[in-house]
This record gives sequence, C-alpha cells and structure tokens, in this order.
Amino acid sequence: MIQAGFARVDITPPLGTPISGYFYQRLADGVLDPLQLNALAFGNGEDTALIIACDLIGMVMTSGNEVRALISEKTGVPAERIMLCCLHQHTSIRIGDKLGNKDYSSFDDPSYLSMLYRRFADVAKMAVDDMSEAVPCTAEAQAVRDIAFVRRYWLEDGTVATNPSSKGPKPVRRCDESDNTVRLIRFKREGKKDIAYVNFSTHPDVISGCKLSADWPGFVRRFVEKEQDALCLCVVGCQGDSNHCDYFKPATEGEGCMFPVGKRYPHSEYMGRSIADTVALIWDKTVAHTGETVFGGFEVVYNKTNTEGEEKYAEQKQFYDDYEAGKFEKAPHITQLAYAKRIIGLRTSPIYRAVPVTVLGLGDIAFVGFGGEPFTDYTHQSHAVAQGKTVFCSCCTNGYEGYLPHARAFEEGGYEASSSFFTPCLEEQCIEAVAGMVKKF
Repeated sequence: MIQAGFARVDITPPLGTPISGYFYQRLADGVLDPLQLNALAFGNGEDTALIIACDLIGMVMTSGNEVRALISEKTGVPAERIMLCCLHQHTSIRIGDKLGNKDYSSFDDPSYLSMLYRRFADVAKMAVDDMSEAVPCTAEAQAVRDIAFVRRYWLEDGTVATNPSSKGPKPVRRCDESDNTVRLIRFKREGKKDIAYVNFSTHPDVISGCKLSADWPGFVRRFVEKEQDALCLCVVGCQGDSNHCDYFKPATEGEGCMFPVGKRYPHSEYMGRSIADTVALIWDKTVAHTGETVFGGFEVVYNKTNTEGEEKYAEQKQFYDDYEAGKFEKAPHITQLAYAKRIIGLRTSPIYRAVPVTVLGLGDIAFVGFGGEPFTDYTHQSHAVAQGKTVFCSCCTNGYEGYLPHARAFEEGGYEASSSFFTPCLEEQCIEAVAGMVKKF
C-alpha cells in the first residue's frame, strides 16, 4: 500500500539579504510573494522517501549533505532517499560557499541559516506525519502556450550565442528544441486533499529586481491549489539552456527578449497560469501506477576540470577587475564575464569537480535529480535509459555545481559552456549514473 504526505513552511529571509543570480549585487528590499519549502513524502509502509521543493537558487553539495543528514536524524528516512530540489529562482537566495572569485550573492547570517536548517527538518517531519493511503497517477501534455525557449542560437555569422545582443549578428535558429511538457503526478488520497507534483523545465528568471519571489513556480502552486482543491509542489526540470524569452519575437509583443520592469511579474503569472491550465486539462486523465517498490540512490560523478584558456589568466583578470571597477561605459555581455570568471577561478579550482546525481523510485516512477543546471537534453537521455519507467527530472538537486551542458555545447559555445568548469564527457557520466541506479528498482 502506497502512502503519501505533504507539508509546507515559509523560509522568506529578512530584507537586506543578498539575492543570487547575476553579476552584480542585489539586496532584498521587499517581498512579492513568500519563499517556501514544499515537501512530499511517499512510502510503502516500510520504506519512505522525501522530495523537498525549495525556493532557493541553489545549495552546494556540502550544505545539502548536512541538511539531508539532519532530516534523516529527525525522520529516520535514509539520506539517499531524500531529494532537495532547489527551484533556481533568480529572486531568491543561494546556500553554501562562494563560487568563483567575487560572489555578490554570498551572505553570512548564522541565525537565518540555523532557522532554515530547522525548517528543513520540520517540513520533512510534518510531511512524513501526514502520510496516508494514496494512489500515484501520472499524465503529461504540452503546455497550452509555448513558454519555454532554448536560449542558445545559431547566428547569421555561423557562431553560437546565449541570449544574443540585439546589436550583433542576428539569430537564425535555435541550437536545440525546448521542452514545453507539463508533467504531473496526482497522489489521490481518501479523506485528505490530493497532492499534485508538477514538473516543468525552464529558468525561473522572469522577474529580476530586488524583491523576493518564488517566480512562476509560486504561481503554479497557488493556481493549482485553488482550482483543483489540492496541495501542490512544483519542481523545475532540466533548464540549463532554456528561459522564458523567445528571441524571434519583437519585444513589443510582450513575449520577446526584453521585458519592461512593469511586465515581468505579470509574465511570471502568465507562465504559472499556462502551466496550471495544462494541469487542469490532464487532472482527470491521469493513469494509476500500482508498483510499491521505494528506492533511493545517490552517486557523485567526478569530472576533470576544464582548464581551457588558463594561459589567459592575466588578461582575463584585468578584464574582470576593470568590469568591477566600473570602467566600461556599457557592461560586457554575460558570456564574456562568465568566461573571465571561469579562467580566474581555475587558480583555486580542484583537479576534479563533483556533481551529485540522485534517483528515487516509486514502483515504475523514477525521480532523477542533477546537482546543477542540466541542459534539456539530459531529460531526453534520462528517459532513454529509464527502461520504460515514467521519469521526472529536476535541476539543482542535492547540490549546485553550475551549468551542466551537453557535449556538443562545448564545441558550439555560448554563455553556459563558457562558464562551465566541466568537460564534454560530463553528460555521458551523469546519464551512466542514472542508468545504473534505475536498474536497481
């Protein structure tokens, strides 16, 4: 007999907290909507697993290990059966050590971090305590509106750019296909509200600014809960090469590459509305799953650090110092900044870099989590090795190690590959880890 439980807690940090995600400092000066932890517990009466969807841009693996150990201590759920899925909102905060050289998102607030760790333990315990008999049912459909777009483009001069400048060569085609699939698990429960696990893949970087927000995942939760009279957690899938902007549409249409400040929060709502509308269409079309095996696997993939360009340290250091000193009339493109930051970071980088890969199993349902920002192709590859199981992927899971490009991207270029400390074999290593763990249940 499968059981499932749900719980939610607020983790909104104080004003003045550094907001993560950009190459300049932003300090929280308000709250558009609260940041939360939303927990799903499921089990078969003997073995239990936990998925916690976190309104955080990321959490480094060492911090994630500490949190999972604390949850395990408080709930008895083994650490390898715990998924901490950060939703990667760019209007939230990052937990863990500094990345690279100067990091504008780092903060040191022991009282908040102590509270946050306790909140993780609390929400996990409450979700486990809420468990009752449930039937997991799944469905998927293309979003009723195209809201995810691959942000890497081939330009008319034969090069590749991420979010290309309007003043440079024009984009002619996208490098990859986006994933506009809304994936749903509906845990049907007698006598209690159903639990909706909603999965969608695109960057939650719509709103910008200095106000805290859960971005479109927050809207998804609120819309689904109101309209389906259910409890909802939203998990972001493989989004490393996607965002909400279509560079083939003029900005004046409201869905183009640039949004005026006043349209950013409404567009986030529009995205949440689109996903929730799709959930409504498939809510009564879900198919029940009867398997009761509960599995948890956690592996760390070690990829040799990408040292390309290390001989350019002096010039790249000078370039980045000039940027931080405000010597440029116009800020350089993020690809240039990311490349320089990676070259500078090589001076203190380890020889091998660790990427956590997590797989949870519930019968023939597989939850696959990558500890960074995997490209959309990771979703396709995970499905290919899943041996017929129904797959739900998540980014920034049990760790955050930056962008996880597919092999071809390192040849093509773009912001993500320029900033990545990894080598082209990373995707193959991660998918091999997934395949090995999937075979065990």
